[in-house]
Amino acid sequence: MVIATRNRGAKIVPLLESILANEAPSFELVIVDQSALDDTAEAVQPFLTDPRFRYVRSTSVGLSCSRNEGIALTTAPIIAITDDDCIVPENWLAGMAAPFDKHARVGMVFCTVKAVPVDRPGLTPAITFPHDQILRDPLSSWKWSVGGLNLGAGMAVRRTAFDELLGYDELLGAGARFGSCEDNDMSWRGLIAGWWTYQTSEVVVMHDGFRDLDELRELVKRDFYGVGGAIAKYLRTGQWGITWFMMGWLIRFGVIDPAREVFAGRKPKGFRRPYMLLRGLFAGFRTPIDRKHRLYVVNSQLAR
Repeated sequence: MVIATRNRGAKIVPLLESILANEAPSFELVIVDQSALDDTAEAVQPFLTDPRFRYVRSTSVGLSCSRNEGIALTTAPIIAITDDDCIVPENWLAGMAAPFDKHARVGMVFCTVKAVPVDRPGLTPAITFPHDQILRDPLSSWKWSVGGLNLGAGMAVRRTAFDELLGYDELLGAGARFGSCEDNDMSWRGLIAGWWTYQTSEVVVMHDGFRDLDELRELVKRDFYGVGGAIAKYLRTGQWGITWFMMGWLIRFGVIDPAREVFAGRKPKGFRRPYMLLRGLFAGFRTPIDRKHRLYVVNSQLAR
């Protein structure tokens, strides 16, 4: 199990307590901390008496870098992943492992992520799966994704799939050039390589990641820019099926949602979302890429 954290402080404690309450007695947990201050280290310290917990202070930057670093320090064949502002249920580890045991071709599992209730304007990122589903090819995933994306707050990956895919793309995800979509990107690369993605409705993670309206505006800009950056990789490598997803989002957020506002007698809004997606798309076309593995690279000499 891997948790990437940054500047969370004592807010990480409920997550660690929920992990300790899990029904699975055998697990290993690596916490990778990219915090600038020491408050998270101090909050984690009491848990380190448990030999299953390991804490690593990292100088790397970005969620994907942190997760790659943490997974490299684990040994289990299945790695569960959640965010540092979540609470996992008692059946989390067992429930996330079950699809891998049942289906040898499942490379990634995503679970339902629900929002901790908040009674003020804003939003907590969440996704609900009404039933279990297996995505067996990238086109089916891209068509499904028009309605929403999987969330890495409730995710698990088979080590053999992770190693084959060379892990997370470190230019995607919070703190990176393209600030989101790192989890879905790895799922898409896995589907292209023949690994299935399983969505389970039976496991539910609670997300305490509320954003007020100002924070939400910044999150929208970051996320849509990141999604555009991820889409560019597939267009550049001939995976034209992702146009289903791209056009679906452009129409949904650039046409349908503004039209609803007009019909309701309100000023149309929301154009920032398709604009940021297109900005990310164009930036992705200018970023060096490892075409074989569909990973962005920092050093242009590595691009091929």
